[in-house]
Amino acid sequence: MTGLVLGVIGSITAWILSYQGYLPGDAMVRTWATAKDRPDDGKANGRWVVGDVAVRSRFDAVTGFGIADGQEGKELWQFVPPGRAQICGSARQADESVLLVAYGTESSVTSGGSGEPAAPGMGCSTVLALDMKDGRELWTVPRTVSDGRFPGNEFLDAGGGLAMVRHERTQQEVRTAGDNRSLRALDLRTGKALWTAAVPGTCGVWTVSMGKEQVYAVLACGGEDADGPGSGSGGDAELMAAAFDRGTGALKWNVPIDARRPVALGSSVVIESADPLVLRVVRSSSESSGAFVSFGQDGHPRPGIELTGDYGQIDVAERGQTAFVGERMYALAWHWQKGRNYRLVAFDLKTGEQVWNEKLDDPAAGLAARGDRVTVLGEWSTQSSAITDLIVYDADNGEELDERHFREDVPGSDFFEHEGRIIVAGSGGDRAFTAFERW
Repeated sequence: MTGLVLGVIGSITAWILSYQGYLPGDAMVRTWATAKDRPDDGKANGRWVVGDVAVRSRFDAVTGFGIADGQEGKELWQFVPPGRAQICGSARQADESVLLVAYGTESSVTSGGSGEPAAPGMGCSTVLALDMKDGRELWTVPRTVSDGRFPGNEFLDAGGGLAMVRHERTQQEVRTAGDNRSLRALDLRTGKALWTAAVPGTCGVWTVSMGKEQVYAVLACGGEDADGPGSGSGGDAELMAAAFDRGTGALKWNVPIDARRPVALGSSVVIESADPLVLRVVRSSSESSGAFVSFGQDGHPRPGIELTGDYGQIDVAERGQTAFVGERMYALAWHWQKGRNYRLVAFDLKTGEQVWNEKLDDPAAGLAARGDRVTVLGEWSTQSSAITDLIVYDADNGEELDERHFREDVPGSDFFEHEGRIIVAGSGGDRAFTAFERW
């Protein structure tokens, strides 16, 4: 009897130690963390891991941290915008170890529709290329701004040796035929101008993303206010999907996002992936009403994937809820039953159908997909937002491959995988990056 009691006690103790990350083979332990950040304003935040460097961009500076063995998150370099300028935009990708950011000073007085450009130096008017390895300033170019106010964060991108910059147009340029020079390509390493995209004259460029074979954009076409986000209701303007030749900027196709019903300017359209092109389209203020729309290389639209289905709801308001690898989309979906209960779902982008669907034991905070694996960060319970678990699934069939438990607090759900470690990005006022490894 005594042996049985001791066995039960031992099993309970082992379970507790395992779940708290104190047993070898079950644990994730912290290996290093960067210094604690100052609070920020939540604007122009971006985080990247390329090679052995992790970069954090925020309104007041862009900073590179070493993540190779022995560097342990050491600050390698920092760029601070001149004067009272702020970092006001950044490319979603850091390609060939080059990061694009933009900085400027926001104007409190706009042009008021006069057709005149913003005052010199106002707006997000300077694009800068930084070498990610050492922070060197490779080049800067001016960016045309129309009213001096800071735009959204999707006017820059990089990939395959190209830098893409979306310029704004003054009202005079909007009214001038053949004067649509709003999307331009530059050499990523030198900043040399290469070509101007053949954007149809009635269209304004909203967002741009670099694919491996084509440059993609969301255009607003028709109407008087079709020249960019925040320009008004747009009247008869419609949001379109477009692709341009990477070598020349020639328009390859320009198609409606929805062939049956126009997508109005008041909708939210976000480029989620460029290989293949996937748009997240939400027509109303309800984040649960919308779909992911995928396109083939020829612009042919594929069946959509709804934000809400029998798998639950995909919460696009939170970062890290979806990931894309090849023709697969992986998503965290939840339904309410005494709290949020989650599933990990894999979709085929060609057909829009589910490939597999796995119930998660704990609520999920975020995921990342890489190669043949999908990694999920899990939380203790539906009442807690503390991240405690790391679970790895086979990307092909959803089989669970590994489960680990964090010993220390995890600062956020946005993370990268680097040489077997998990590099977690913290939010404003926390540590920029924290590294964990299996134990």
